[in-house]
Amino acid sequence: MKIDIEKLREDLKNDSLGAFFGGGFGGALMEAADVKHASDDELKEIARRRGVDLRSYLSEDDDD
Repeated sequence: MKIDIEKLREDLKNDSLGAFFGGGFGGALMEAADVKHASDDELKEIARRRGVDLRSYLSEDDDD
């Protein structure tokens, strides 16, 4: 399954920043930094923990 990692990274980062600025959840700022520096596999794991459906991030080039 080939995932559009950069789109996933951007969406997870924006979600974390929204929780920080919108809800005042301080830990979300640290999560945004974790997302920024995560490897591809770590990013997929973060998404799974958050309940993100990775199928919506399948790229056109899904030869994996």
